[in-house]
Amino acid sequence: MMHHQQQMQKIMRCLMPVRKSALTASECELLAHLYLKPEENTPVLLSQGSGMKKEAVSRCLKSLYEKNCIRKQRQTSDERSYQLFMTETGLAELKQGYESILQPFYDLWRASKEDFEAFVYYADRLAEHIEKGRGQDHEIL
Repeated sequence: MMHHQQQMQKIMRCLMPVRKSALTASECELLAHLYLKPEENTPVLLSQGSGMKKEAVSRCLKSLYEKNCIRKQRQTSDERSYQLFMTETGLAELKQGYESILQPFYDLWRASKEDFEAFVYYADRLAEHIEKGRGQDHEIL
C-alpha cells in the first residue's frame, strides 16, 4: 500500500498547476460550482457539492470576496444566510485559473492517451465509492 500511496503522490504532484492564476485550485473549484450549478449558491450547498469542509469553504469564499470574484446577497427569508453570485472578475479569473489547472492534465493525456483515460475512468469509479462511503466509519489500519 505504501508503494501505491507514493505513486499517487507522484501523479498528484505532476498534475499540480504551475501558478499562473490569482486563484488557488480550491477557489477555482468553488467558482466552477457557482458557474455550473448557480442554484447551489450558498456556503452549505457549496460545501456539500464540493466535498470540502465548511471551514475551508468559508476561507475560500472570504478570499474570493476580497478578490471581487463573488458578491453576496442576504436572503430575505433568513438574515443569517446569503446567496453567492459570480462577478465578471470571477468569471475571467475562473477561465484563467482553469487554463493553468487543466494544462498538466492535457499534457499527461497527450503523452499517455489510453493509460490516462483508464486512470480517469477508475478515478471516477473510486470517487463514487468515496461518495457512497461518506458518513460511514472506516478503519484505516
